[in-house]
Amino acid sequence: MPDIIITEPGVLKLLLMLNPNKSLGPDDIPPRGLKEASYEIAPVLTWIFNQSVSSGTVPDDWRLANIFPLHKKGPKDLPENYRPISLTCICSKVLEHIIHSSISRFLESNKILSPRQYGFRAGHSCKTQLVLAIDDWARSLDSGTRTDIAIFDFSKAFDSVPHKRLLVKLHSYGIRGVTLRWVESFSFMSPSACYAEWYSVILAYCFIWVTTRRSPWALIVLTLY
Repeated sequence: MPDIIITEPGVLKLLLMLNPNKSLGPDDIPPRGLKEASYEIAPVLTWIFNQSVSSGTVPDDWRLANIFPLHKKGPKDLPENYRPISLTCICSKVLEHIIHSSISRFLESNKILSPRQYGFRAGHSCKTQLVLAIDDWARSLDSGTRTDIAIFDFSKAFDSVPHKRLLVKLHSYGIRGVTLRWVESFSFMSPSACYAEWYSVILAYCFIWVTTRRSPWALIVLTLY
């Protein structure tokens, strides 16, 4: 994969598309301010983004996140019934989007992903996958062929991606050099603050659980397995 070059028009476009109502990250910089000052900020952010990508490192402040425990189900006194939500810096999210899009284009253009991989891909959906599956089953029934179906539901799939194996996989698919180092740097984050209103055990659980980053990047990652 060639090195990623970030352009000012691309950064400006993303800044103008920011949702001003999104929550703040640890840097307390509101998305509304970034959007309204996008023309002035875009050149500086473009330079910072390119420095980050070319060096293969993520700024320390952008590796922080505010963690909020979101109750999913069951008793509220059990840590496993909560899903920690990480709020990162808006600028970090913009850069994350750029890297994610670049890697996605590389995977698509080089036909690395299976044509039957429908999850987390543009132009693919559950509906198109279902249509294809029904067509395959109908053909099997018409021909009298036995058809076995196995359905898997991986619990906490995002949380269980092994990072070292992931980096090896990315390297084997041609994502190497500074881009791979950037992904490695981005994959580990530190909680800046954890907000919980319930039990101290939940607070501790949030800090332990969020040792990895849950992001759109993980969606593409899962398709590589």
